[in-house]
Amino acid sequence: MIIFPAIDILDGKVVRLRQGRLDSVTVYNDDPVDQAKQWAAAGAEWIHVVDLDGAVTGEPVNLPIIERIVDEGIPVQMGGGIRSMAMLERICNAGVKRAVLGTALITQPSLVAEACERFEGIVAGVDARDGKVAIQGWREGTEYGVLELIRELEILGVRRLAYTDIARDGLQTGVNYGAYRALASQIDIPIIASGGVCSLDDIIDLLTIGPQVEGVIIGRSLYEGVFTVEDALAAARDGVS
Repeated sequence: MIIFPAIDILDGKVVRLRQGRLDSVTVYNDDPVDQAKQWAAAGAEWIHVVDLDGAVTGEPVNLPIIERIVDEGIPVQMGGGIRSMAMLERICNAGVKRAVLGTALITQPSLVAEACERFEGIVAGVDARDGKVAIQGWREGTEYGVLELIRELEILGVRRLAYTDIARDGLQTGVNYGAYRALASQIDIPIIASGGVCSLDDIIDLLTIGPQVEGVIIGRSLYEGVFTVEDALAAARDGVS
């Protein structure tokens, strides 16, 4: 299982939000590149980067910072405001290994299909509250059910899913284990879990679902020192805390 330390960038700084709310921000580092180096030095093999400004404005704002992270040789999975083929090309040409599409999954299915055809590293970033998919940086709800959307995305060619339970994101209340087990039983593509990780037991529980849960994105628990990247990597490897 891949451990993805999360770096959410807002106004050029590393932050964490609670349930995606921009009025509930904690700043953890003024320098995202420095933070990425710290995670890499601790053994992280991937970094999950979200351009929060881009998620709100509809176009990545912090790409120069993200390019500097890539230049450090750290594989990056990036999302936030990727809503055009031109931007997707720019991101991939900059060396980002995986691009996470969110709002475009619903508003631009033709873009999603073309992206999946042209690029290997496309990830569907499905974020949901009470079982309904949210878009536009989580500010807008939709009538799409999670499974309904994912099945449509599979038809479009999506080969990897990052699923976030918004209600748990940033709260350290534990992952929604039942939701991931249910998804794994109903879809065929790899799943990356996100939202609510509060202990090494969450990682171990996800491991029991099987290899279809490819990875887990972890934010606040690492920043608050609940456990370390080294601890998370060991739990993902050995299945014990």
